[in-house]
Amino acid sequence: MGETEFKIFTVIISLILLVFIVGIIVFFLKYHQRKLISEREKALLREQHVQDLLNSKLEIQQQTMQDIGREIHDNVGQLLTVASISAYQMAYDNVCPSQNDRVSDIGKIIDRSLAELRSLSRNLTDEKAEMADLADQVKNDIERINALNVCNVTMEYNELDFMLSNITKNFILRIVQEFMQNSLKHAGCRNIVLQFNYQPIGLAIHLHDDGAGFDMQAYSKIPDHGIGLSNMKKRAEMIGADFTFNSVINTGTSLDILIPASKLNFS
Repeated sequence: MGETEFKIFTVIISLILLVFIVGIIVFFLKYHQRKLISEREKALLREQHVQDLLNSKLEIQQQTMQDIGREIHDNVGQLLTVASISAYQMAYDNVCPSQNDRVSDIGKIIDRSLAELRSLSRNLTDEKAEMADLADQVKNDIERINALNVCNVTMEYNELDFMLSNITKNFILRIVQEFMQNSLKHAGCRNIVLQFNYQPIGLAIHLHDDGAGFDMQAYSKIPDHGIGLSNMKKRAEMIGADFTFNSVINTGTSLDILIPASKLNFS
């Protein structure tokens, strides 16, 4: 083999090796790309599966609340109505003259309890409430609380920039109601402030009372320290919201929730 032929042979072998190496590199790049695409598709499927499960869970919970509302209206409401009628009938019949005032007071208490139960039943079952604006629903609760003249509740909010799904709206409402209820029962507050701020990143909610507050570290160590806080946190997690709760003794308690824009129309 002459020198020229040897050079040609070397060039050919080099080209073959170069093509082979390039082919291997292209193959691994394509393989890695297909693997990434496959993993991304699997992740999307898993996320969709989790989303579907969560949707089903939320729908079941909403249906359960509606069933409870109907049971309250049909069964408990009827029992309280009978009890109220019986109490007033005893007072009217003068069964025990010395206790007539107390019997009448009992009847009034039953009437107030019945009104509260009917209100709760409407909130749980009324389809019109589901379609109502979140601010309007919160205003109804504020009016009921302010009518008690125990605590002053105020609300600040800007215009609605996002569509809220019924599920998301319902969970937000339950969180707000739970916070106000806890403030009224435990904080001894004079003022509760509710702020709803719709931003490009989502809905920011700030709730605050000027009550007694508490030591959060000590509170967390108490066995069975109540389900109010855990219920609010769980509801926030279920709609993909960030949850920040804080309380300071003699200062008050606050709750901050941020619901991303992508979760506001969660359904």
